Amino acid sequence: MVLASQETITLSVFPDLPSADARRSLASWLRSEDRLREKVTAPPADPSDDVSAEVTDSLLVAVDSSVVVMVLVQAVAGWLTHRRDDVTVRLAGPDGWSAELDVRRARDMDEVTALIEAAVRAQAAQEG
Repeated sequence: MVLASQETITLSVFPDLPSADARRSLASWLRSEDRLREKVTAPPADPSDDVSAEVTDSLLVAVDSSVVVMVLVQAVAGWLTHRRDDVTVRLAGPDGWSAELDVRRARDMDEVTALIEAAVRAQAAQEG
């Protein structure tokens, strides 16, 4: 994956059980990575609209290199393998691509990382 400039990847978190801490937990996990610390933000809420669950459970991650993308992939995989509940994470790029990871009590980080990398590679092949 070659990035011409900085792009923003949106991560949406959908826990199977209502959980206000899923997004905060993922944000904290991502910010523990040096290369992601300053790149993770929550999307601004529009005060004129009711805030939907999708908006409140989303994060924006600025990526400017394939190295940062791989750090993001590994960090999301690590977070997913440490969750006790079932969760789905959707990654979406600015040009309309998306990948959804539906992980049921994942414990094998290599398996989760392979799923995420396959989704990123499939998208890169479509763009290439």
